[in-house]
Amino acid sequence: MFKNLDINLFRLVWGQGAVTFSAGILGIALPLLAALTLHATPTQMGLLATAQTLPWLLVTLFAGVWIDQNSPKQILVVSNYARGILLLSIPVALWLSWLSIAWLLVASLLLGVFQVFFELSVNAFVPNAVKREQLITANSQIESSRMIARVGGPGFGGVLVQAITAPLTILLNGILYFVAAIIMQGIPGDTPAQVERRAAKRPIWNEMSQGLRVVLQDPYLRPLVFSSANYNLHMGILLALEVLFLTRELSVPPAWVGIIFGVQSAGGLLGAALASKITGWLGLGRTAIVTMFLAALVAFVAPMVYAPPLVAAALISAASFIGAAAIVVRNVSVVSLRQARTPNQMQGRVVASSRFIGFGLGSLGGILGGLLAQWLGLRYGLLISALIASLSFLWLYFSPIRSITMLPGQPEV
Repeated sequence: MFKNLDINLFRLVWGQGAVTFSAGILGIALPLLAALTLHATPTQMGLLATAQTLPWLLVTLFAGVWIDQNSPKQILVVSNYARGILLLSIPVALWLSWLSIAWLLVASLLLGVFQVFFELSVNAFVPNAVKREQLITANSQIESSRMIARVGGPGFGGVLVQAITAPLTILLNGILYFVAAIIMQGIPGDTPAQVERRAAKRPIWNEMSQGLRVVLQDPYLRPLVFSSANYNLHMGILLALEVLFLTRELSVPPAWVGIIFGVQSAGGLLGAALASKITGWLGLGRTAIVTMFLAALVAFVAPMVYAPPLVAAALISAASFIGAAAIVVRNVSVVSLRQARTPNQMQGRVVASSRFIGFGLGSLGGILGGLLAQWLGLRYGLLISALIASLSFLWLYFSPIRSITMLPGQPEV
């Protein structure tokens, strides 16, 4: 699956895989720790989800400039070591009777900060590591590594929480970040040309505003980022409510929750494997629109389920499988389009600006989801989330992206 990769990209793929496997475990263990050990309320769960994603709103623009002006390799390594240390602090705090929701909120916020730097560095690295015509293939392979890890991570995390408790699961989870850092340590540093280019640093506010201008003024990048913001608002609500809905509303055991997330990731793996073929068949623009519509449509399944735990888990797993396959195909086409449209010297700033709007506004979904569940109940909160998701494809449909069949050229900056 990962043939014909440059050795640097190969290390990135497998380091990314280790990080994603760890994140899959954490995505189950952290909310279960809050819900089952600390007895968090829906509002507290919403705050926890928001804390994990809020850094996309707070530090993304600065991170993009920092990445363009420094070494993405060093940022990849340091961010993983830092996240490993943060995760180790959680079980230690519990054993010392210091752990609280406030502790988890602070740890989640800092984990989110280092995730921002890591994810942006990955996106900035790829266009400099492969040729333009290999972008879709390279992004498909990176998505495949993520999906392989996500297939095993959530299921393994759910089983671990049930077998050895959430704190020990988080302890093992932290070790995986150290493994990822060691793998990525082998990526060579910058070339002399890259060092020389980064030496000419301009004021950080000018750099940040330039990235935003490119994204908001470009007829291709603008609808992409607002479609992502719309869908990520839905994902923020889902992140806050899904575990509570499954465990409290549908009485799904923790191990089955992990299996649901694992099946979802299997759908993502299928999407990553088929992304290049589907994009070649439908064209870039039509692929993004069709898959966005399908991903939004299946979001209505979970809030409509009234069934015993096993049947409910099966129905939600099937919907999650389809939705994940669609959204990964969409992501591959969208990321490739953005990378092709962006000059290499601005990759960090443009991806940061895109994530700032797309993920930053989406980060508000966590607290919104908690409030909706508190006021209306978990099921109605998820239904509103699905309605929000259903609007995402309109940004793409009513834009020039609808007519794109191949990678666009770069504008003058």
